[in-house]
Amino acid sequence: MSVLDVSILIPAFRPTFLREAIASALAQSGDDFHILISDDSGGEDLAPIVETFRDPRIRYVRTSGRTGAGENCRNLWRLCETDRMMFLFDDDVLLPYAKAELSAALDAAPQASFAFGRRHVIDAGGRITREAPPNAPAAVVEAPELVAAMVGSVTNPIGELSNVMINRACGVTADDLLTYGGLKLEVNADVALYLNASRRGPAIGLGKPVAAFRLHGAQNSAAAFNPKFPFGAVEWELFVRGEHDAGRLPQAAALKAVEKLSGAYEAWSKNHPDVALMAPGLNSLAARIREGVTGTLDDAFRADWARFAAAVHTRSQPAPATT
Repeated sequence: MSVLDVSILIPAFRPTFLREAIASALAQSGDDFHILISDDSGGEDLAPIVETFRDPRIRYVRTSGRTGAGENCRNLWRLCETDRMMFLFDDDVLLPYAKAELSAALDAAPQASFAFGRRHVIDAGGRITREAPPNAPAAVVEAPELVAAMVGSVTNPIGELSNVMINRACGVTADDLLTYGGLKLEVNADVALYLNASRRGPAIGLGKPVAAFRLHGAQNSAAAFNPKFPFGAVEWELFVRGEHDAGRLPQAAALKAVEKLSGAYEAWSKNHPDVALMAPGLNSLAARIREGVTGTLDDAFRADWARFAAAVHTRSQPAPATT
């Protein structure tokens, strides 16, 4: 590997917490890392914040403006020159030892596709509102365990990308982050990465916190802020179908996940009517799984997905200006 072993990638689009994010990245130990910041704000608020640090480890670039979180991450992925990378979102923070300990975990297990730690949850003021679970020994997480814990329970126990180091030497690509089964992700790109990467190598769980995830009203994972939030439910159906078809999600676990999703669809449809477009296909999925059908990520599902995506994108467009 080169002198620079790790890149910390910050896909930025708002100034509110950016200073804290950058400061936490610069606080990492050692001189084997640098920081890439890609400004997708389309405005002039972020550059002055970056300039105040005057640190040669920082490289600042701009997109064409509001290309979206996915494309901003792809831009950073393309610019990154190291095998190991960490995405740090502009409202999260790293703990001072995060880079060193995640990198050490990959040194010990170079076949791993990524390493992850736990994270605290903080509020807009930086106060811890939920502490990470008590420390546990580091452990190798093989694909079956990872798929069962995530897709089988329709939840993300690993957490967001800010507490993860990716090992591109295992063949992990930007498409592993931004797509699953050939379909573009809008909300659960982190889950897609973990599932896709697990096909290339196991994960390493540190069992201790390495970052803090900030909860506030203006984040992409907030329904009131992100008009594409309905994808947050429907993408889980994509994962269930894909992992079941690949033989990585046993029948019983797949049926349990479908049952959980059915309840979620019913609840979500009350405020997000586009989700109801996916309900008929999900309702028939359980029977197909019981029958042993493995080609469930099929043309019919993709057609439903296309109709759903078009409806959500139409709703997410700003209203036309009136005179």
